[in-house]
Amino acid sequence: MRKPSAYTLLFTLGLFFTAALPSAAQVASIDYLQGWVDLRYPSGDVVEAMIGDELEKDDTVITGEDGTATLARQGAAEIVINPNTVFSIREIDSGGQKETVMHTALGSVKFKFLRLFGIEPKISTPSTVAGVRGTEFTVYAGDEGSALFTVDSGEVMVTSQGIPVVLYEGEGVEVKAGRPPGEKFEKKGRPIDYSQWAQEKQAEFSADPIAGLRGIERQMDGYVREVENVQIMLEEQNAITEKLRNEWNSLKESGDKESAQSFFDETYTPEIQRGSAIYHNLRYFVLNAFSLKRYVVSKQYTLLKAKKLIGSASSQDIEALNILKILNENFQRNIITFLDPNDI
Repeated sequence: MRKPSAYTLLFTLGLFFTAALPSAAQVASIDYLQGWVDLRYPSGDVVEAMIGDELEKDDTVITGEDGTATLARQGAAEIVINPNTVFSIREIDSGGQKETVMHTALGSVKFKFLRLFGIEPKISTPSTVAGVRGTEFTVYAGDEGSALFTVDSGEVMVTSQGIPVVLYEGEGVEVKAGRPPGEKFEKKGRPIDYSQWAQEKQAEFSADPIAGLRGIERQMDGYVREVENVQIMLEEQNAITEKLRNEWNSLKESGDKESAQSFFDETYTPEIQRGSAIYHNLRYFVLNAFSLKRYVVSKQYTLLKAKKLIGSASSQDIEALNILKILNENFQRNIITFLDPNDI
């Protein structure tokens, strides 16, 4: 990856491509709150959430141990964010159309879609992405990278490592970081206890941290590849847009206002919009990688480092710390330069 231009690309090109576009639209609003719930905005500001707050792209809801928030999405969906959860609203451009992606970085979220959208949002965790259709289901995201989907009604297609599995009413599936979905299972009656499930997943991870980290490593490598590919596209788009801007300036200087306006509307503006879509896709993959780093990699590093400091680390744990070091270096080398300082 060509690092020297990373910061310039993300801020200079990002500001350029988004300057002429409309501001972000409301994606959801807060209908109910209980306990400690915060909102984190793209600016980096963190405020206490209030009923009636409107959420836009890149906003994050953070709940504490006693915190619960219910979001309404344009009268068509209800989203219940459970305690100890980090939930963000993101956006990606797919084939020229913007798609909302609701990202559960950690914790559990229950979704209930009351009626169909023109385009249903995608649902993601640090290791999975899911498409939904008229559905009621719950997503669980563990701090060792695993994800669990259970469906109460409707249909969900969960994809990991390019392999999909379709869940129907009463079914569930578990996905480990960097691996395809596991076998479907029958969901039985009452909701899964997230805390118990997360503890079980952490225990499995701790029993074989090397295998777990290899999966996280594959996941991070996938995000790095996506960022590299989109960066190249953004640079190419910038060259096209710069050329068109020079042509537009020449037309303005010639005094032919009608031709200049026509060129701006029909040729120049569509390329600016194309650049904006590419830029937002770059942000999408960068933020996914950052989510994996912040809520999964950092947690496992802290746990293993603590074992080493108290002298209880096994040879397997020491090897796992070396893998984490490589993971961190990969992130520092290929992702961190694309982050806005406010993200951190």
